[in-house]
Amino acid sequence: MLKVAPKELRENIARANGYLRRNEVTRALTAMSAALRQYSGVQLMRGPRAEMDIQICEFLNALTHHQAMQTLLDPTRSGKPRPIPYQQGKEAALATVLEGLARIMINEAEEKIRQEADARLERKKTLIETGVQLLNEGQYAKGRAFLKRVAEEFSEEEGIRVQLGQIFAAAGQLAEAAEMYEESMQVEPRASAAYTGAVNAWTELREYERAEKVYMAILRTFGGHPNTFGKMAKMYWDWRKRDKAEELALRALQGDPNQPEANEVMQALSARR
Repeated sequence: MLKVAPKELRENIARANGYLRRNEVTRALTAMSAALRQYSGVQLMRGPRAEMDIQICEFLNALTHHQAMQTLLDPTRSGKPRPIPYQQGKEAALATVLEGLARIMINEAEEKIRQEADARLERKKTLIETGVQLLNEGQYAKGRAFLKRVAEEFSEEEGIRVQLGQIFAAAGQLAEAAEMYEESMQVEPRASAAYTGAVNAWTELREYERAEKVYMAILRTFGGHPNTFGKMAKMYWDWRKRDKAEELALRALQGDPNQPEANEVMQALSARR
């Protein structure tokens, strides 16, 4: 017979009560289950055993009246939750009951998360579909508003701005597409599709100064590449900055003699000379 309860047992009971006070009910159930299984294998003298029993009963009473347990212990909402009895010598059985309650709560929490995720996905889908439909109907202001709401509500979702940029681009809303791509560049600086989309949109709009800024960001972020220099050369040629076009075309051809845009620019320069 032990005169003092083992330290680990006392700590688990204290931990369970602490978790319950902090409304971490699942963790409280798990800690008390562990304590009860330890307790079932311990022989204590009457005094320390009575102390442990009091603490366990206090825990069970607080658990019974905890708001998180009401749907499980008071399914009829009568205001009288079903008590969880404790009997000496049946600690292991009680541990099994508490473990079962913990599993139910974990499953319910996971199901709630799934339902919230499904509802969130459905809302995003509805907003996008409505926005696209409005754009297709020529209601551009309303369509843009719906799609921008997607960007606001789902701003933390990886790739969402690139997706919206692609939708705007497909609908011919190139300025909106470019701005959405640029937002993506700020939030996800390694998302190469955002830079490509922004460059293409600004170039198609003949907003060469803005396209140039995106190219500078590409060089800072990803470094120089023959294809990047070649596309920049083509942009400068279209912008009628022939000196810059030639400079970038030569840089591209140094890395790749077959780079198509660079060769196109050099042929056009030769034809003018």
